[in-house]
Amino acid sequence: LDSKLSALQTKAERLSDPITDYFASRSSSVSDSDILTADAGATAALGNHAITIDRLAISDTRVSQQYTDTDTSFSGFVADQTFSLELAHPIDGDDLNRISISMTVSAADLALENEDALYQIADAINSAMYTAVTNDTIGSEEQVRASVVTEETGKSRIVLRSESSGYTHRIEFTDSADGLLSALGVSDNVVSAGTAGGYITEVGTSATTSMLNSKFNIDGLNFYRDSNNVTDALNGVTLKLLDTTAATQTITVVADTEGVTEEVNGFLEAYNEAMTYLRDTTQIDPDTYKRGLLSDDVTYRGIVYDLRNYSMTQVSGVSNSDYSHLFNIGIEADTQGQLSITDADKFRTALETNSNYVADLFNSSDGLATKLDAYLDNHVKTGGSIDSSKNNIEDQLTSLTDRISLMDDILYR
Repeated sequence: LDSKLSALQTKAERLSDPITDYFASRSSSVSDSDILTADAGATAALGNHAITIDRLAISDTRVSQQYTDTDTSFSGFVADQTFSLELAHPIDGDDLNRISISMTVSAADLALENEDALYQIADAINSAMYTAVTNDTIGSEEQVRASVVTEETGKSRIVLRSESSGYTHRIEFTDSADGLLSALGVSDNVVSAGTAGGYITEVGTSATTSMLNSKFNIDGLNFYRDSNNVTDALNGVTLKLLDTTAATQTITVVADTEGVTEEVNGFLEAYNEAMTYLRDTTQIDPDTYKRGLLSDDVTYRGIVYDLRNYSMTQVSGVSNSDYSHLFNIGIEADTQGQLSITDADKFRTALETNSNYVADLFNSSDGLATKLDAYLDNHVKTGGSIDSSKNNIEDQLTSLTDRISLMDDILYR
């Protein structure tokens, strides 16, 4: 009994949760899932939205000029070179906050042949980033990674790539005293062409001018975002941009009738299991006249009455008086008191018209789930009626055992 009633209370607590509105669940679809996906939350507004995608967000990538591996182009740097990369590091109250990470390359490493020198420079950058992440100076998603690539035999260059996409995560530079970054060409504010260094994608000067940001249009308005995962364009909807398209795509948000139906059916199943168990254990079988295990306990016989009464009582705390009974949303009991959604169309209509019509019957101040949660707690909590019954039975068993022992002693004498 404790297990059945506890399971029902758990379902009642879930549906009467004041924070998560399980009845406002939404589902979403898109006209072409190869172009984008959409995931709607409970706060998403129902309806359709038109979207086109001009470009996707991309990470800032900078390259050095190309070097012949066996040359010693950096041997002119006779002192150690310290330079810095400025990266995005948003903090509370300042989404635009940036932080500078410094690194040093020794003169001895720069005196090596170009290929080895480039690897030493890349290692210095990656080591500084690793230390910054380890020390929580920056997040792992905020770092820049350096690598050395060989486009053709005997020719190499350094590539710097921001871990995150978008203008916010652009790379900015503070050169060394002797201009190592300038010599590399990695900090040049030009597009890389041929063997020259510079940027791969135009960085621009703002979120709207940077080609690093995604650009898309929803319902006639242009949006620019650092990422292709967009959570703040449509309230309650997370968009994942997968490809560009000039053809208008449609995002559709509807009430998640399937999900809500599953939630409500889970509650009804727990209710029915508790009712079945109580009916079987608190009544006398009319055919065999066998008494149920709890048939002599008025407390548990009363629970059957109370549960049925709660399910049939009018709910006053509803926003629409036309939906004040469970039967108004298509939920009714059979002759055994088992509840089920007997009219799926009525349930769906209420949910699609306004999810509050369904929610109020369960989670309002006198809704079914709210009342059952409080009512069942008196039975299943520590020190509740079930605990008291078990303690009483144990006391009786102890008393009977003591009496048997006493009578055994008397008979033995």
